Amino acid sequence: MDHRDKTLTFWEEQNADIDGILLNPNGMTFDAAESQEILGYLPNLEGKEVLELAAGIGRFTKPLASVAKQIVAVDFVEKFIDKNKEINSNFTNITYHVRNAMDLNFEPACFDFVFVNWLFMYLEDNECQILADRISKWLKPKCQAFVRESCISASNPNNPHPHTYYRQPEFYVDLFGEQFASISNGNVAVYEKLYGNANQLWWLFQKPA
Repeated sequence: MDHRDKTLTFWEEQNADIDGILLNPNGMTFDAAESQEILGYLPNLEGKEVLELAAGIGRFTKPLASVAKQIVAVDFVEKFIDKNKEINSNFTNITYHVRNAMDLNFEPACFDFVFVNWLFMYLEDNECQILADRISKWLKPKCQAFVRESCISASNPNNPHPHTYYRQPEFYVDLFGEQFASISNGNVAVYEKLYGNANQLWWLFQKPA
């Protein structure tokens, strides 16, 4: 069984709820704070065409769909997408794909924004490069991508997840630096407050004109 299959099997074994998605039995206690913080780092998405990779059960799909013109929500776990559809059944501007991100194929320059939360850390190094290149291709000129990853250690350093690459931050800076400008970056403060972990990092990258 290769890395991709192992990762899929692992996630298929998790519950389609907040604790399962966050791999944390206390997920409900800080889900709202984390989501609100991350959403605060995003640009104005009103009227935008948005691609959400690793959409899961829809923690971010709902607020994104509330403002964006159209959301394409992708996850490789079918029961997560089923839950996402259930939670967001009142929205008519969401298109769902049960698919591995590495198998996606979109037209060039078809999105205004790409949102990636906890995905690259589950990919091999060569896959990261391929996906970063594709994100650049899928984005319109001067449009942006948000990337959030666990660097150096798990979100809860006492509970590392299997099949995960806890890379140095420089890996992602270099990965996107070839094709994007870094607009802003930082760490997700709720994890620093709860776990003393300042390495839940995010970047907002912009494609050049």
